[in-house]
Amino acid sequence: MPKEKQDYQTMQTALDAVLAALQRPDVQVDEAVKLYEEGLKLIKQLGEHLEQAENTLEKLRLQTPKA
Repeated sequence: MPKEKQDYQTMQTALDAVLAALQRPDVQVDEAVKLYEEGLKLIKQLGEHLEQAENTLEKLRLQTPKA
């Protein structure tokens, strides 16, 4: 089953949670590695989301007639 596309705020909140978990003094090495991987995945998704939004805005800007 395909994963639902998440919105930017949901992904940002998830990344904040990962960062907070990585900063815990009791985080185990194996868990830290998994959290780090998850964080990298979220950062990539956030970047793609921002790039898509930027492309959409650029298309809209080009379609808007100049006054």
